[in-house]
Amino acid sequence: MRARIVWLLLPLAAASPAPAAAQPNDCGATAEVALICRQAQDGRKASLVRTELPARGGCERPLLETFTDSDRDRPRSLALAVGQSGECRFADGGSVRVRVQPAPPPPAGPCSGQPSASFSLWLDDRRVADQREVRSRCESAPTPWTYRIDGDAVFDCSNGDCGPLLAPDQALATLPVDAGEFPDAAAAVAAQAAAQAAAAPNGLQRLLDRGPVCAEAERQLALSWDAFDPFRRGADEDAPLHRVVAAEAPAGTAMPQALEFVHGAWRAFDFDFDNDGLVDRVYLGDTRDAQAWYSSPLLVVAGASAHAFQARDGAAAAHAVPCQWDAARPPLSHCDDLRNPAWSRREPLQQAVPAPLPGIAGGDDFFRTRTTTALPLRFGDATYVVLSSSAGPARDYVGVYRPRADGGREAVCLIQRKPDPR
Repeated sequence: MRARIVWLLLPLAAASPAPAAAQPNDCGATAEVALICRQAQDGRKASLVRTELPARGGCERPLLETFTDSDRDRPRSLALAVGQSGECRFADGGSVRVRVQPAPPPPAGPCSGQPSASFSLWLDDRRVADQREVRSRCESAPTPWTYRIDGDAVFDCSNGDCGPLLAPDQALATLPVDAGEFPDAAAAVAAQAAAQAAAAPNGLQRLLDRGPVCAEAERQLALSWDAFDPFRRGADEDAPLHRVVAAEAPAGTAMPQALEFVHGAWRAFDFDFDNDGLVDRVYLGDTRDAQAWYSSPLLVVAGASAHAFQARDGAAAAHAVPCQWDAARPPLSHCDDLRNPAWSRREPLQQAVPAPLPGIAGGDDFFRTRTTTALPLRFGDATYVVLSSSAGPARDYVGVYRPRADGGREAVCLIQRKPDPR
């Protein structure tokens, strides 16, 4: 995910529900840290601030807030006393955990007899901040501070400049899973690594398998790693997983909203792309052999009829794949594979669909738009899209996704081949 830190931080009084009657608390009556979480359209958001709200709950288990897709833009907060931990779990499987602990007393020195506190912070089972000061021993009045979380980025905004905690070249996915805090997750990563080392004789490994389509995808990839390259069509018409057989759009069809693909020609087909039972129009781009580009971007216009294509009302009916499958969900004007005469001045961004599993090197910048082909396929009664890359961190992976009617997608399969030793 790309970090963008411009979002509304609600005042703690507004984000926090009024506490109920005080309950016994083994960790202290007053909280030290408030964790405020929000499920945003472009991913998780959270803030850490100092607080003096009444603490609730005990020390036996972490306080927990769980978000679903329907909880978008509804902030929730956890007030944590010394000895407590709290966790927010988001709809995409990501998490934020905070633990507040007493700081060990120094053997001597000013204010050595006064208590102090610190906090540690984890994103997706990885420790990104360790024993950051909550309150110092010698303070005469509370000193406010703020940390902000935006996607996979953490910023210390205590001084107003919001400096990142991780180095520019240090992606969250490259940090090790904290085995002490998350032993089950660490064991799963170790098991995954062992499975990769013992890959099947065909040199492929299903790292993600959420349906029978994955076994068929692996079978075709075992025959040829280029089985799902849009520009090298194989004989898949009779295979269970095959390229979409659809009606070509009428002659003279133009792309919507005066849009154009930046490179290459395109064709348009009418079929149910997003699995809602309605016929959509899908524009398939062709950008091979265009400098460093080797991609097949898609532009999808949502349909309103189950019998023939009829465009759905509203500008939001058109979306780009894989550009808008990026975790940041950029607007069409920021898709670097599209252009429009009205966009006289713009700064297109380089998008990437993140890897659907944690712990994969380069996973935040995985299926890069410029080097990724997107191929619609049918399996059973559903449409899938296969993403594969000619370069970058996803070069030895193929991902299979099921499009959704809201413009999003569900990751179904991730298949890896043994990297070429060259």
